[in-house]
Formats: sequence, structure tokens, C-alpha cells
Amino acid sequence: MKNKVFTLFFIALITCSAKGPDTIDDAAEKAWVNAIFETMTDEERLAQLIMIRAHSDKGPEHIAQVEKLIKDYQVGGLCFFQGTPEKQIELLNRYQQMAKIPMMVAMDAEWGLGMRMKASTVSFPRQLMLGAIQDNHLIYEMGREVARQCRRVGVQINFAPVADVNNNPENPVINTRSFGEDRYNVAAKSYMYMQGMQDGQVMACAKHFPGHGDTDVDSHYDLPVITHNRSRLDSVELFPFRVLAEHGIQSMMIAHLQVPEIDSSANRPTTLSSKAVDQLLKEQIGYKGLIFTDGLGMKGVTKHYDPGQVEAEALLAGNDILLLPEDIPATFKTIKAYLADGRLNMADLNVRVKKVLAAKYHLGLSSFEPIAQANVRAELNAPSVQVLKRQLIENAITLVRNGDGLLPISDLPGRSIASLSMGAKGRTVFQNTLDHYAPMEHFQAPKQLGSAQSTKLIGQLSAKDLVIVGLHDMDSRAAKNFGLDKNQLAFIDALRKNTKVILVVFGNPYSLKYFDELDCVLEVYEENEMSQDLAAQALFGAFSIRGRLPVTASPRSRFNDGVTTSPAFRLQYGLPESVGLNSDKLNEIDALAQQAISTRATPGCVVLVAKDGKVVFNKAYGHHTYRRRTPMQTDDLFDLASITKIAAATLSVMQLHEQSKISIYRPLSEYLPALKGSNKEPLLIKDIMAHRAGLHPWIPFFEQTVSKSRRNPQPLRKFYSKKKKEGFEIPVTEKLFMRNDFADSIWQQIYRSELRPTTDYKYSDLGFYLLGDMVGQVSGLPLQDYVQQNIYQPLGLSTATFNPHEKVSRSSVVPTEEDKYFRRQRVQGYVHDMGAAMLGGVSGHAGLFSNANDLAILMQLLLNGGYYGGQQLLQPETVRTFTTRHPSDTRRGIGFDMKELSPSRNANLSDKAAAGTFGHLGFTGTCVWADPENNIIFVFLSNRTYPSMKNFKLSKEDYRPKMQSIIYEAMQY
Repeated sequence: MKNKVFTLFFIALITCSAKGPDTIDDAAEKAWVNAIFETMTDEERLAQLIMIRAHSDKGPEHIAQVEKLIKDYQVGGLCFFQGTPEKQIELLNRYQQMAKIPMMVAMDAEWGLGMRMKASTVSFPRQLMLGAIQDNHLIYEMGREVARQCRRVGVQINFAPVADVNNNPENPVINTRSFGEDRYNVAAKSYMYMQGMQDGQVMACAKHFPGHGDTDVDSHYDLPVITHNRSRLDSVELFPFRVLAEHGIQSMMIAHLQVPEIDSSANRPTTLSSKAVDQLLKEQIGYKGLIFTDGLGMKGVTKHYDPGQVEAEALLAGNDILLLPEDIPATFKTIKAYLADGRLNMADLNVRVKKVLAAKYHLGLSSFEPIAQANVRAELNAPSVQVLKRQLIENAITLVRNGDGLLPISDLPGRSIASLSMGAKGRTVFQNTLDHYAPMEHFQAPKQLGSAQSTKLIGQLSAKDLVIVGLHDMDSRAAKNFGLDKNQLAFIDALRKNTKVILVVFGNPYSLKYFDELDCVLEVYEENEMSQDLAAQALFGAFSIRGRLPVTASPRSRFNDGVTTSPAFRLQYGLPESVGLNSDKLNEIDALAQQAISTRATPGCVVLVAKDGKVVFNKAYGHHTYRRRTPMQTDDLFDLASITKIAAATLSVMQLHEQSKISIYRPLSEYLPALKGSNKEPLLIKDIMAHRAGLHPWIPFFEQTVSKSRRNPQPLRKFYSKKKKEGFEIPVTEKLFMRNDFADSIWQQIYRSELRPTTDYKYSDLGFYLLGDMVGQVSGLPLQDYVQQNIYQPLGLSTATFNPHEKVSRSSVVPTEEDKYFRRQRVQGYVHDMGAAMLGGVSGHAGLFSNANDLAILMQLLLNGGYYGGQQLLQPETVRTFTTRHPSDTRRGIGFDMKELSPSRNANLSDKAAAGTFGHLGFTGTCVWADPENNIIFVFLSNRTYPSMKNFKLSKEDYRPKMQSIIYEAMQY
């Protein structure tokens, strides 16, 4: 109740800056109105009260009809329906040139131009979804944007908002077009939508007076009857219209309703009732703005009245503008007859004519300037429009119930999750986004499940700890059971009894009446791709869920129900403009990527950009190979090469250091006894990780195991077998297995390797071989198991792994080389680095594979100060310690590469990146950088080593730094 009182109080405090169109107190305006009025014939004056239908998707016959009506009658307005923005502008320019007085142009654009131009413009959420939003300023912003778009295509009047209070779930025509069942919520949001449009110089039109919400009849097909008494009408149906009338709405539309309490005349629709229009709306409510009829071709009014009679009676009732008369000649004939016999008075109609002219003046129609057609579609579909739409959806998504606190989904390690999209023919956008957050198995099922299929699915899904069920292809109508099948409902009920279920409803909230038994329900209202994407993000806590139900569906799904969740600070996914980046500038990365491919610097690549915790750019370019048979995909796995040093070894060391199981300020030999007595015994871990311990760069172990031929070296049989067998069990590739004992030789060579005479910076793999081994010895788990259990699984990473050939399809792993010097075959799914390969694919310096998204999550963990997904995996101080430069270095942190600060040394990343930027490069053509000052993550993954690792064009042409620079340039727009 407090919320309702506050909402009403808020409305009462608002003063509308827009002046009613009937108020003619400006001298210039009055002069124009009077001057125009005096030039008109009586018939031309009457024509100002008529608005006719126009389409931009119909052919010459329709265009000729519109032109004839303009020429013959000089009608006052056009109402546009389906078409395209380009064609509408073309026709409007043509039509307006034929009019002596510019015509007012209207459109039903309740959810934006997409309502009439679905294929070419943006559709914002319908009002029922908007009714769930708690931040009403977003409704205002939508109104401003809808106004901008209307103006761009020559529209001055939008027949919105729908101010009907929809309190009848069976309503076939208002339903999702209403803000909901609560009069305060409807009034507040109608006001904000109105004010946004009118501040954007578009006339708002509240409809459908006196309230079309409580009917189960569609007035397009029959005359609905509303039987409520006056007290009820005043308290519910009329309430939003009174509020809007008091606060400056410039027009209203009268519905075709029979309301005996207002007018008891038989078959008398409110459109034709002077008791409804003149007495109730004008006199009692005191409304002075323009009054439109609803479409006069609808059966709700034509069922009992003839063409011409409808229009004359509508004027007699007090309406100002006759919307879409069916028969213009009959309209004029009958109106003239009413004037002749005194039922209508020309003086009274002239007042309305001047009222219309004044509205035109207010709307800038004292003259007409042709509308520019160039770039219209790009302007209507600007990225900022999509950003606003995403904000609206994000704020509307409603967590109806959250039994067991399932959302946001957490505790990922060891949890078996599945998703089921019901009513979907294939894998959905919803399921694709779920993959960003956790590994899971995906299922699809039709609505009409057969018993055998149902039993099989129940068996498969019951084995899961959690099943996310998405309801797709729903219907908005109660008469169609909202598109739900009885077998579908029975299946969901059976499933909830066997495992935990999160139900996600991509449809009408009234359908929630079927799901009272489910304890975790997310209402998403609509099924477009954006809604599906954001629903998946909401489940995992990428943002706070804060919507509230705008209607009551059942005892457990009532108006204003909704659970607010806290964000889990997982990555979000959105558009560049949502974080202050310019899409056009960012898309310049496309040309650089294509250039890299065309110059054969790499067969393909994936580029990901995240800012402020949101992935805003993630694109794949080119193919796996130059044969162009397999297109690169954003979820492909790449050999990360030396990024392994930070994404596996360093992260593991950070955790162990934080847990006091090791100290980076102590010698490595304290944790690797094999180093005792060697020249490496005194080497400190922090120096090793900063490449300042005097270690040599690498040892080419593989050269010791191949023939000496320079042109055609072959793996020696004493070291390798083409098949796995006893004694030869270390997989180097799928057709090459190394002798087990040679691994010991590798370690001994590292232990016995000479040190350089100085400890100045020298990049070395050898220290990270040792660090990876240390992780295993200290933790009791091999490096690959340690990072999986302690880092990757808690984060929900789905692809980051060593030896992907053991886990995923080869086709999803990008090949790295056609090896002609060691393995003598294509390297794909096995690590490219020769030393790591000879250790079975796992080492602290190389061996990790991942897609770009998982790598971005790891970097976001660090930008979050070690917090992600509701878990503090690392302490902020630990992150700061490792991402701070070694005291003796201008570049290296502890494990992490950082921006080179010395101008005398080669730059390793964009000069536009902040000094604190950290990350790493990879030999295979990869890099990842996190800039904590600007909160930016840049991931570049390629296989520049294919077909040969001797191809260094990627580095020579600085493609990676150039792409990274574009991100910073995109911030300046």
C-alpha cells in the first residue's frame, strides 16, 4: 500500500511542461490558425477532422486511392500501418506535397516502430513486460526514443500509451498491451511514456477511454460490454485517464465499448456516445486535448451503424478526429445531412477544426519540409536503441519465486546441470548463452511430448542436480492456454518431483497459474533473442534481478511478487555503447582481422573485448586453415601457448601462496627437493616468475629424439612408437607415443641446466616447467587437476583444459601446425609446444587450451580483485602483489607480463593501454590483456603457426597491438 501511495504522490507532484494543443495563446500561433482557417471551404474544414489509412507496403492501387482522397478532400491526417521506413518517407514526401495544409501523421507504435515495421526497425518490449519495471525513468527514456524514431519517419502522433487497466486474464485484445492490473502502476508508467514522447515533440494518445481492460471480447470483431458500476469505473478503469488528463496528455482515443453505467442506450458504443465523450471526458474529467475515435472500421462500431452514420454520430458525441472512416464519400454526405437538419452545428465543428490546426502548429506542421531518406534505417537501428531495449528487458525480468535460494546459480564444482528448451525445434539462444557460465548438457523437446519421449527425458534429466527448463513458442492468449500443451505441463510436474527445476517462462505472465507447484520460476515475458540472452545471464547473477509481476496469475503468482537478487559479478554480455564504447569504431577491428588473414599472417582469429565487466565484442574471423573448409567460431578452442603461464601456473601459485602453503619470497627448492644441491637451490620463486633468476630461455628436448636430417627429420624409433604400448605411453600426438623414461631425462636436464651469468630480465620457459611441478608436489594434485578443481570449475569454465583431444571433438579445436620437423603430422587437439608435448601435454609453461570467453572470465576474476560468481577465489592483496612489477623490472610482474615502461625497449602491447595493464602473449598467436585502470579485457586468439611456426607476420605487422589500440580509440567517441 505504501508503494501505491508513493506512486500516486509522485504523479501528483509532476507538472507537465507540454501545453495542451487546444490552448491558443501564442500570437504567432493564433495568427497562423486564423489565417489558414479563413482560406478553407467548409468541406476542407470538415476534412481536417478526418484521418485516413495509409500503408507503405502496398502497391500502386493503394497509393492511388490515398492520393485521390488527399486531392479530392484534403483530409487532415494519415495513419500509417505496415511497411518500411524508406518507403514511408518516400510516400509521405509525395503525399504532403499534395496537401494544401500539412497533414498530421499518426501510427500505432505502442512498442515502437517495430509494431508496424517489424522486419526493419526495433520493437521495444510490450507494455505488460514494461509493467514489471521498477525504475519508471526507463519508461520515459523509451518514450523519448520512440518519439525520435517517429519523427524520423514523419510521424507526429503515436497512439500510445495504452492506459487500460488489464484486470481480465481472458482479455484477447489488450492483454500484453497494458502495463498490468494495478491502476497506480498503469497510471505512473503511462505518464512516463507520455512525457517522454511529448518531450520528444510527438503527441501521445491515451487509449482506450474509458477503459478496455476488463473484457473478453475484441472490439475489432464485436462490441464488448462493460457492466461495472460508476464507483468501480472511477476507482479502476477511469483512474489512469484522469491522471493523464490532469498532467497534460495531448490526445486521447475513445474505445468501442458498451458501458451501460455511462450510456444505457442499446448498442451505443462509447465512441458514439455524447455521455461518454462530451459529458464524462470533457465536462466531468475536464479534458481539453484532442479526442480521436478508435478505428471506425472496427466491428465494435460498424456492427450496429452504417458507413457515414458512424462518423456523423462520432462527431455528434464530441470526438475531434474521425480515425479511419470506411467510406469517405458517405462520411461527407451524412455529416452534411446532420448539419442540414441541425443535429450538428458548423460553428461547433469549426472550434474543433481550429483545435486540430492548433495541434498541427504545436507539432511543427505550419509548413512541411521533405524528410531525408538517406541513412534512415541506420539511424533508427542505432546501437543506442538496442542498449535501451536491453536495459528495459534486464529491468523487467522477474524472479517470481526463488525456492532454496537457487538463483543466482552458484556452487558449480561437481554440480550436474542440464537445460531443456520446450517448444524449440533446435538449440536456442538461451542455451547458447547458458554455455558462457557453466558446462551443461542441452536438450530440446516439442510441446506435445509422447509418453515414450517423456519417460526417456525424465530418466535423463532426473540424473541431473539441476534442470533449467525454458518454455518457448508460447501464445499470449488465455483461450489458447498460452500455447501450453497438457502433456507439456504434466512433464514439467513430473520432472520437478525428480530433481530441482528452474522454470523460465518466455511468455505471458498469466500462464504462471499452471506452475504454482514449482518453487523457482523466472518470468521473462517475451521470447526474442535479446530476452533469451538476458534471461540466461540473470540466472547466473550477471546482474541483479529486480522486476515485479504486473498482474496476478494465481495464489502464488500475485501482482508485485518478485525476488530481488544480488549480482554475482560474473561477466555480462551486451553492446559496446552500454559501456561507453563506439560500435562503429570498434568494428574497425574487422578490417584489421581481414587484413591479417588476407596477408596470410594467420588463417583466422577470434577477438573478444570486455569493459566494465561486460563482453561487448566477440567475433570470429577466417577459417581453421587456409583451405577455408571450417569457419572459425567464437567458441573454438585454441592452444594458448605461454598464456598457460598465467592462466594455469601463476593462478595456482597465487592460491598456494595465499594459503601459506608456499611463499613466493622463498627459494623454489624448499618445495622441490630435487633442486637441493643444484645451482637452482637459492632461486626465489618471485624472481623465477619475473624471469629474473638467470635461467636460460629453453632447451630443445625434441631435437634429441629425432634424426639429424635437416630436410627430413624423423622421430627415432628408440624414443617413439606410433601406437600406445607398454613403455611408450606418453601421448605426443594421436599417432606418436614417447618412451616413458625420457620424461625423467627432461627433468634431469632442467635440474642440471647452467645458469646465465646475470639475473637481468631474460624470458624463460624453464622456470615454469618447475613451477608447474611444484604445484603438483605441494597440493598433491597434478597441475591440470589442481586448476580444474580449484579455479576453473568454481568459475564455471566450460572449455579451459589441457589435452582437449581427451574431452572434446577435434573439429572444435583449431589446428596449430603441419609439423614437418618433429611429429610429422598435423598438430590439433595436442599441445604445439614440443617440451610440453613430451610431458604428455601438461606443463606450467604451455599446454592449456581455451576459448576466448573462458579466458576473459579468468581475467575478470583478477579485475574483480579475486571475486567472481559469488566466490572469493583470491584476495585482492594477492592479485595486487602478482600484478605489480618486480622491483627490478620495467615490464614483468610476478608471472604476469605487463606494459613495457622503458622507451628504449620494444613495446609489447598498445601504447594507449594503462601502465598497470597485465596479461601475456602466446607463441601460437595469442594474447590476453587486462587493464585495471580502464577496466578493459582484450583477448586475441589465432593459429598464426599454421601451417608453419616460422610465419611471424602477425608480430611484424603488430596486428594485436593495433587491434588493442582501437578499443581505446572507441572510448573517445
